[in-house]
Amino acid sequence: MKNLILTLIMLVLISCGTDQGEGTYYEYTIINNSGKNIKINSYRNSYPKRDTPTTIDLQYGDELTKSFKDDLPPRGYDFAVFFQGDSIIINYNNERKKILTFPTENDRNPFFYTGTDVTFTFTQQDYENAEPCNGNCD
Repeated sequence: MKNLILTLIMLVLISCGTDQGEGTYYEYTIINNSGKNIKINSYRNSYPKRDTPTTIDLQYGDELTKSFKDDLPPRGYDFAVFFQGDSIIINYNNERKKILTFPTENDRNPFFYTGTDVTFTFTQQDYENAEPCNGNCD
């Protein structure tokens, strides 16, 4: 009887705890409305450093969505997880390129955008603001 009471007390203590809730869902989308096909090479300059880029090819008019679930305890996500890095080179049809890094204060940089459901659109203006690279954009 003593063992039964002790076992019940232990079970109650083990099952008690704070309600951790559920993780947060994040959905990030990029849209290519630049008028050109784009290739995005993503690098990681922070630890662990990655020299070989992760590449995303996005045809004009296409979009790409990635979803993530934050576990508990929450760590929070931003567009850096979408690109799997902290810097990107956007190559506009091998005509122009733009280098963007994280963190940044530039509102035309996807790394600047935070939230749980975020869409970033590459526009014709982004293409025009990119620097010419004369076919050597990589």
